[in-house]
Amino acid sequence: MSNIDQLQHRAAWTPQVLSEAEESWIYHWTDDDIAELDQALRQVSRDGLTVPRIAKEQFPIPGVMSRLAPFRHELELGLGILYLKGFPIERYTKDEASVIFWGLGMHFGRPWEQNVRGHLLGDVINEGKSLDDPSARGYQTTATLEMHTDGADVVGLLCLKQAPEGGESQIVSALSVYNQLAATNPGALQRLLDTEWCMDWRGEEAPGSPPYHRGAIYERTSHGVTCLALTGYIYSAQRYEAVPRLSDADREAIEAFRKASEDPALVLRFRQSAGDMQFLNNHFHMHGRSTYVDAEDPRERRHLRRLWLESEAWSGCRPRAMQEILANARQYWARPDSTVQMWDRR
Repeated sequence: MSNIDQLQHRAAWTPQVLSEAEESWIYHWTDDDIAELDQALRQVSRDGLTVPRIAKEQFPIPGVMSRLAPFRHELELGLGILYLKGFPIERYTKDEASVIFWGLGMHFGRPWEQNVRGHLLGDVINEGKSLDDPSARGYQTTATLEMHTDGADVVGLLCLKQAPEGGESQIVSALSVYNQLAATNPGALQRLLDTEWCMDWRGEEAPGSPPYHRGAIYERTSHGVTCLALTGYIYSAQRYEAVPRLSDADREAIEAFRKASEDPALVLRFRQSAGDMQFLNNHFHMHGRSTYVDAEDPRERRHLRRLWLESEAWSGCRPRAMQEILANARQYWARPDSTVQMWDRR
């Protein structure tokens, strides 16, 4: 097996590298920022606008976006991560904080439908479901979520309430995982690059379409190597007769990928505090979560709001499988504003 070259990219980071470059990806809100966000919130309130009818032009924050310009570049094509700290969430209702998060997100990209319910600003909250349910998705449970990618260019998370115990966030550079496999298991990496894996739609496919879609785990694009990590859905797609059976070599490659994705030397671990906002380049990174214990009081339960965003920087550059996911979202998951809540009010 010939050697595979290491990737030279800012997004191929380790936690140590990130800790030495915090000024490039961690932003601390200032009083001027909060004042400008408040002004934009008051403006959309006066205009009677609600999510999802708020466009970036209707949520003007020129000062904030000027200060965030270098961070946005890092998010889209550099380190691939932006973390915003110090938002005084205790001053706002859940809906007000969510409108501010939405308004900020509109300056990073176009909203992308997240599920068959058409949610554009989704809830990451325990819905009492189990991963044993073939129609459930991980964010609806309290279970540990293995390292995975989502279905967008950029994934945003606002923490409204953290769990009393557990719920640790985990992020790993898929490019650093690639480099580790290139050095230690190039045969497995080559299979990840060459194979069109079948991935379960989990019951959210368009009517008349197969219940699975295809894509490589790693793919070369004009923006470099990208990753689509849905290994759990590769395994669950095996329940369909039309899906080719995984070979021993296939399973070995997937497990090598999973093991490298959980290497403590590569994984950034932290607890998101209430008010913290996180934006992640979904093509370069995987994320996961430790299991958590929820509060008994429903008002105190772990609750995040999520944005999936279509980034102009990635227009025409997406991996083929992500193009299919976007097409499914636009053509089937999209709902008229009048027939769907953009989030479940809790």
